[in-house]
Amino acid sequence: MKSTATVYRLTNGRTPLTCMIATKHSRSKDLQWLDEEKGIQRALRYATNQSSIFQDEQDGQARLGQIVFIDGTLVVSDRQLTLKKFLDHHPDNVTNGGNLFEVMDHQKEAQAEVERMDLEDAARDAARKLTPKELEAVMRQINPNNVDNMYVDEIKRDVRIFARRNPELFLSMIESTEVETDNTIANMIAEKLITFRKQNTEVWYNLEDNKKLLFKVPYGEDHIETLTDYFHNDKEGVAKYNELVEILESL
Repeated sequence: MKSTATVYRLTNGRTPLTCMIATKHSRSKDLQWLDEEKGIQRALRYATNQSSIFQDEQDGQARLGQIVFIDGTLVVSDRQLTLKKFLDHHPDNVTNGGNLFEVMDHQKEAQAEVERMDLEDAARDAARKLTPKELEAVMRQINPNNVDNMYVDEIKRDVRIFARRNPELFLSMIESTEVETDNTIANMIAEKLITFRKQNTEVWYNLEDNKKLLFKVPYGEDHIETLTDYFHNDKEGVAKYNELVEILESL
């Protein structure tokens, strides 16, 4: 029969040359396992000459063993039953709520990698299909300060780079109808169809035939965020937004 092994690794990509973990319960290190059948906490101890991992089942000749991760990993063969059982019960194991080490699941990781690659492919394909207007809307979310000074190909390049590096976020951005609306609002401001007065506490129309006050910004709130929320969510604001869109598109 082919021998198998379980590979444990330190979490968060840590790969120190060596890392020794605690192998017995003590005052300085709580190494216990809740035995639900008995309703008690049982002290753990890894002893190389004992078949049990529980101190209350070991005899007085227990020989304490060492457990050392090399370059962030530890390979345990299927014959090292006691060591595997000890690691599977260890409080520092992610499975038990710890954060020091975990079991490597190659199939699960391969599946996650394939899903990530599929997501990247979807994001890249979606980025290639964006219209110039959609590209500008996305770019305004990514880097709002430079959009107006960028060439179309620069925007296209940066959006594709962003899509490749952040596929999930990118796909959620282009699915949101608010992205295009936010870009349109930014263009309204850039074209001075709307202006802000009194240190950004008032929002005014700035049309040839309409210079009226649109609304006052509530104290302590950001004028851009307030305007955006007004155009997104207020019934009257949505109607006024649509009117301004028609004017913007006619310019």
